[in-house]
Amino acid sequence: MIPYGGLMLRLLLLVTLLVPSLFAQTRCRVVDGEIQVRVKYANNQAAETQLRVDLTNQSGLTIAQQFTDSSGLVRFHVSSSGGYLAKVSGPGIEDTVSQAIVFDNLETTCRSMQVVYVQVKATGEPAQSAGKPANGPVTSAAELRVPQNARKAFDKGVAAWGKRDYQQAANEFEKAVAEYPEYDTAYNNLGVMYMLLNENDKAFAAFRRSVELNDKNGDADRNLARLFLRKKDYPQAEELLKKTLAVQAPDAPTLALLSIAELQDGKLDDAIRDAQKVHAMSHDGYAVVHYVAGAALEGKHEYQQASVEYSTYLRESPNGPEAAQVRSAMDRLSNSSAADPKAAPPAKAQ
Repeated sequence: MIPYGGLMLRLLLLVTLLVPSLFAQTRCRVVDGEIQVRVKYANNQAAETQLRVDLTNQSGLTIAQQFTDSSGLVRFHVSSSGGYLAKVSGPGIEDTVSQAIVFDNLETTCRSMQVVYVQVKATGEPAQSAGKPANGPVTSAAELRVPQNARKAFDKGVAAWGKRDYQQAANEFEKAVAEYPEYDTAYNNLGVMYMLLNENDKAFAAFRRSVELNDKNGDADRNLARLFLRKKDYPQAEELLKKTLAVQAPDAPTLALLSIAELQDGKLDDAIRDAQKVHAMSHDGYAVVHYVAGAALEGKHEYQQASVEYSTYLRESPNGPEAAQVRSAMDRLSNSSAADPKAAPPAKAQ
């Protein structure tokens, strides 16, 4: 049997929408990591208002969303250590993702601030007309007809989300979909709030409704896929993730989730292929794909290559969530090599 036990721990981290340390005991009365995102064009001119900035965690999950002010600035506040990314999108620009924003030991330092500059490129044509999928969800025709009251409720929900008032955010998104039942983005955000409130059945229904309303909403597809992964319904998760890749440009979060689903479904070659696609990208925070590739290669009895993947994981993320499991896997391969002199020796754990 392929040793997936440790991988399931990471799977839970990838598919949950909770920030694990949010309610952890700390030595600080207040933990505040401020992220300032400054959006500029190539000519160094500050971006205009109303460009959307999504703050995502290492799993690619949007945890907060704001719009730039007149100086191209947004501020986010986080209360847990880890890596974050800022994704900027909006009319007239190409979707752009920032460099990794990493807070170390925030729970003990209590306060920290990081400034990240994101340079966006203007485009004179819609993102879909160039023959290349966009990275963000495709806006449905129905969403272009959102009435003012629904839009106001949605904006209030986003504001409450940024303050981590998830119940209030859920209430506002519920008002938005009550005002306009075809509001797929509001249903997707409502699903995220339900997950943060541990109301998984409601989250599932909200994500499913979002997907039904807009079959090109990759964010909703990916979120629904996460829930199918938690239910161990790997074929359904694979179908949704492949659909996401059909409507959006390939990205590390989607491919990482897909490789995990394929591994759990016993599709070892597919898992290796999609994990290696992530290898070729900038994949800060996604060292897990080396664990996926290693487990799949070990399942195919390709021990030397598996050992290389495990070693790469430890080089990229020596203290990552899977580090102990990876070291155990390398010990297992080392013992197998000792028992079978013909087996290639694994790389040394770092």
